[in-house]
Amino acid sequence: MIEYFHTDEQSRILTKIDEERPGCWIALFEPTSDELLCVARRFGIDEDDIRAPLDLEEVSRIERNADYTMFIVDTPMHVKNAERKRYTTIPIGIFETSGHVISVCSVYRVPLIAILKSWRNVHDTSDIKAFASDILIASSEAYFSSLHAINRRRISLSDAADKPERKDLEELYALDASLVYIKTSLTANDNIFERYRRYAASSYDPEALEVLDDAIIENKQALETTKIYSEILDSTINHFGLMMDYDLNHTMQLVATITLVLCVPTVIGGVFGMNLEGIPLADSPYGFAIVTGVTAGVLAIMLAILKRLKWF
Repeated sequence: MIEYFHTDEQSRILTKIDEERPGCWIALFEPTSDELLCVARRFGIDEDDIRAPLDLEEVSRIERNADYTMFIVDTPMHVKNAERKRYTTIPIGIFETSGHVISVCSVYRVPLIAILKSWRNVHDTSDIKAFASDILIASSEAYFSSLHAINRRRISLSDAADKPERKDLEELYALDASLVYIKTSLTANDNIFERYRRYAASSYDPEALEVLDDAIIENKQALETTKIYSEILDSTINHFGLMMDYDLNHTMQLVATITLVLCVPTVIGGVFGMNLEGIPLADSPYGFAIVTGVTAGVLAIMLAILKRLKWF
């Protein structure tokens, strides 16, 4: 699928258009081989480069040649089909050509697109370098949205679970895995941005360079936020684990207490229940009452001792 966007001159909002115009943004979502081949040949893009963002295992990188500059960066996605709330990252390719910004992504509903559409004062799509930086900033904001959603879910699980269950701990582990993906992607993106910043220092005009610096700062802030949330989430998981261990130990202690208490009447009953001569109180009409009373007394003393030792 190929869609075209341009910045409205009056509202400064990104607007979808029906056909290609000079200086518009050409966005390819889940493109077919024919669409990729057509765009590659028209704008002089290497076929391997334009197909690279469709590989979900593609690493972040930057390539420059005479006809275009290619960014491949990671952007966050919510895995909606999962039973638990989980986030991952997918590559998106951004190509700066002489007259257009071209993007290639394997997923249609990418969060950064919705963010770009919600902005006012978006740079004109014909301002290639500044608008490409806008896409990078929108990607960083998409990371912030995912991070805030993860943190809200962590807070919800922490507040709602007086006695955490296994499913709560499993969901926290899923959120922790999401943060690992996000932190790895942001770190890779940061290296790419810094590398491109050194090149741009000599070729960008001051305004476009300022926008690129904003993109770099947004990415660094998202990375720092991810590290903070990751540490908090690790602490929460450890806390949940300790609570579950405490509950398990308490249950095992209670079981041991019950077993110990039940041993007393069992042992006494076994001794006095032997079918042998010479058993104490065997001929006494009050033998059963005496044995029962002694057993109850021993149990009471044992329970008092265990209570004092805080076994239950």
